[in-house]
This record gives sequence, C-alpha cells and structure tokens, in this order.
Amino acid sequence: MAYNLESLVQTLEQILHPDGHHPLWVLDPNKRPQIESLLEKARFLKVVSEESSSAVTVYGRQSLESRIRDAAYDAEDILESHLVDQILSCSEGESFIFSPPDLEKVVGELDFAKEEIMTIMDNSSQIADSSSPAVSSRQDPNPKNIIVEVAEDLIQLIGQPPKALQVIPIVGMGGIGKTTLARNLYDDPSVTSHFDTRAWATISQDYNKRKLQHVLLSLLGCVIGKSNIDEMRSKTDDELSLFLHQALKGRRYLIVLDDMWGVKPWDNTRRFFPDENNGSRIVVTTRESSVADYTGSGRSHYQMNLLKDDESWNLLRQKVFAPDETCSLNWKRLEKKLQKIAEVYLFHFM
Repeated sequence: MAYNLESLVQTLEQILHPDGHHPLWVLDPNKRPQIESLLEKARFLKVVSEESSSAVTVYGRQSLESRIRDAAYDAEDILESHLVDQILSCSEGESFIFSPPDLEKVVGELDFAKEEIMTIMDNSSQIADSSSPAVSSRQDPNPKNIIVEVAEDLIQLIGQPPKALQVIPIVGMGGIGKTTLARNLYDDPSVTSHFDTRAWATISQDYNKRKLQHVLLSLLGCVIGKSNIDEMRSKTDDELSLFLHQALKGRRYLIVLDDMWGVKPWDNTRRFFPDENNGSRIVVTTRESSVADYTGSGRSHYQMNLLKDDESWNLLRQKVFAPDETCSLNWKRLEKKLQKIAEVYLFHFM
C-alpha cells in the first residue's frame, strides 16, 4: 500500500514539476489546483496509513489497505494513461499543455479512502487503548510533540471560552499539512474528552449538490454510527440536514470541515450546526484566506507557515539520527546548504 501511495505522490510531483529547462509538457493552469489537492490527499493517506498499522484491527487494516491501494492505483493509471496518450500524439520534441481528465472521480475516490481510514482509526483506538498492554516505544524524538507545541494555542482555543459556537479556520498553502494538523487536534486526548461528539467531513474542490449529500452522510456517520447510515441514503438533503441538526442538539460537538475551497459549501452547511452556547467548535481547513475570513468567528484565522531554518534542521536531524547518535561534522557542514536547497515542511515528516 505504501508503495502505491509513494508512486502516486511521485507521479503527481512529476506532473506539477516536469524535469528539464525545456519541459515536455506544461500543466493546464485550470487543473493545477486539482492536482495539488490530489497530492495533499495522497501524502496525508500515506502518512496516516503508515502510522495507523498498530492501531487498527486485522479486519479493519485489510479493508483499509485494499481501499487505499485501489484508489491510488486508479488515480495514477488515469493520469499516466492520459499523459502517455498526449506524448504519443505530439511530434518528437514538441511540448504540449497537459490537461488530465476525470479528476472529479479521482478526488472522490481519495476522499472516500481518506474518510475510511479516519473511521477505522476512530473505531479501533478505544479497543487498542483498552486491550493492549503498555509498551515502551523506541526512544526517539517524536515530531508529533512539535505539532502540539506549535498548535498549543489552537488546542486551548478549542477547549476554552467563549461558550458561543466558534468557527476556527486553519489556512495555509497546499501540502503544508492543514489536514494533518486538524487530525492531530481532532484526536488529541484533551479534545476528545472535552466534547460529547466529534464529526469529520471532507469538502474538496469538486463541491456540488451530490457532494452535499456525501458531506451530510459523513457527518451523520460520525455522530450516529456508520452502521446506521445505509437507511439514511434514500433521504433528501433537507431531511438529512434536519436529522443532523437534531442529533447535535444538546451536545457539545467538534466538527471538522476539511479542504474547503470556496464559501458556497459553508453557506450550504452552516445551518446544520446548532448554537446552544455550550462551547461547540467547528474547524475549517482551507488554502484560501478569503474563505477563512468568511467562515471565522470574528477573529484572525490560524495561519500555517513553513518552519524556520533552525526548526527545519532540528527536525531533519531527529529523523536521520538516533537519540544517542552524534551528528557528524560532514552533516553539520551540510546544514546551511540543505536549508538553502529546500524548505522542509514540518508535517510531511509526520
């Protein structure tokens, strides 16, 4: 499974950044946001699937791996097939504009896989916590600790006054780790114990009428249980929204609306969430500052930035060297060169 995801990530990166001073193709600007969104989802799935292997049941893991493997394979096959067709249709050395098809289907497949892995992790975490004996982990610095430090103010904001319903936007460039941060907040023990119920839905760029039903069903699946969702699929959007509103009433809830590209999804969904002055919270992740400003509850949004040079280097050393291993002189000499060659994303090391 990891191979399929790694292969898809490499393909997407190659499409976004073709090799050479005179690349064979130029990506259609209208398709770039979709490709970047696919890349962000593929990276997230790769990271979470690798880290969740010990936290899921055997059945859940098999189901999860199969779903993600198929989604990654289908996505890469569609993109590579179309790219090869365009290359063969051009004269030798002739460049072209690459405009991949069927992206809505691909995004949908990865969205479903993304939500499935979250559901399996949620369902299995309590079992793992109660049935597994305490095991000492290998003693190396954990980048998750850095996430907690970086987002400490955000965690406090989620769990502290005011009591009125608050919308907390997380905004940042594609691939910087908004979803990973939101997921860590969502699963933080202090957060899970504070709220009566939590729910997660992925919005994505291809939002439409059909996607609204998917969002509603995703949220309801978290609130009332996935096993009860099949009987809800025949209901209208209005019926589903009313059912969700009633299911949330009287409960302190945390909702995550992930990957919101525009304001229309918020206009369509905000009425689902009752405000009973009980400390409920909604987290919205977006790459658009305008969306963050529109959805936020009268406060500046949470802006994700790249690590500073010293933070990037410290994190890289944590991942490369064992806790008791000394960083060699050659590596120290490379530090400044590495910092200038590339900006290291914190959440891609998760």
